[in-house]
Amino acid sequence: MKKAGMTRRERDLLSRVSRILNYSEFIHANLTTVARTCGNKNCRCIREGKKHVSMYLTTTKKNGKRKAIYIPKRLEEETRIMVDRYFKIKDTLEEISDINLKRLLSKKEC
Repeated sequence: MKKAGMTRRERDLLSRVSRILNYSEFIHANLTTVARTCGNKNCRCIREGKKHVSMYLTTTKKNGKRKAIYIPKRLEEETRIMVDRYFKIKDTLEEISDINLKRLLSKKEC
């Protein structure tokens, strides 16, 4: 559809998607935090109960399997931003899709 036939909301949503895509750094995955003990009898995780916390990136299924990738502490914030960007794109596309579906259904009723 040409921009002239779009509502202001649609133009704003498409502009938002375009701006996010220009970053080009997004990841379709979920972040998982795991807290566990290491097994070393002298470690704080056993002595004090302060478990080791690690972040993993859980990717979507490929060939029927999910993959968990360890994320080092120094990359946690950057990874979180890239995953958040993906979900912003997804949410915005869903909203655009809903608008287009309503438009199509309104044409059907005419």
